[in-house]
Amino acid sequence: MYPPAPMLAPHESSTECMVGGYRVPAGTMLLLNLWAIQHDPELWDEPETFKPERFINFEKKRGGFVLMPFGYGRRQCPGENLAMHVVGLVLASLIQCFEWAKVHQGMVDMSEGPGLTMPKAQPLVAKCKPRRKMEKLIVLL
Repeated sequence: MYPPAPMLAPHESSTECMVGGYRVPAGTMLLLNLWAIQHDPELWDEPETFKPERFINFEKKRGGFVLMPFGYGRRQCPGENLAMHVVGLVLASLIQCFEWAKVHQGMVDMSEGPGLTMPKAQPLVAKCKPRRKMEKLIVLL
C-alpha cells in the first residue's frame, strides 16, 4: 500500500515497444509510477484496504506484473531471494522475542504525508519490551 517512493528509478527503452497502447521509440526515458500500479482498482480488489491475505499466492501474481517490489526482468534486485527469506525470519523473531504495544489508543493513522518518499502523516509510535523467557538470550547477543 505504501511504497518507499512513488516513482521507480528511470528506465530507458532499448528497443521500440508499445506501453499502454502508446508507441515508445528506442532510447526513450520511462518513469514508472509504482504508487499508481499498487492502487489500480483494475489490478487489485479494494486497493485502499489493507488485506495481507491477497499475497498468499504471490508466485502466481508475479508473472502478471501485478506486484514487483524488487523490480522484474534483467534489472530486478539480485538480493530478492535473500530478502524474501530474511524478512520472514526477522519479523518472526521480533514477534517471538518482544511484547509490542501502541503508545496511543485507537486505530493507527495510515494517511500519507508530503514528501518524495511518501512518509506517514502521523508516525507510528510503539513500545516493546523483551519477553521474560527471552531476556537472557537478548543479553547474550
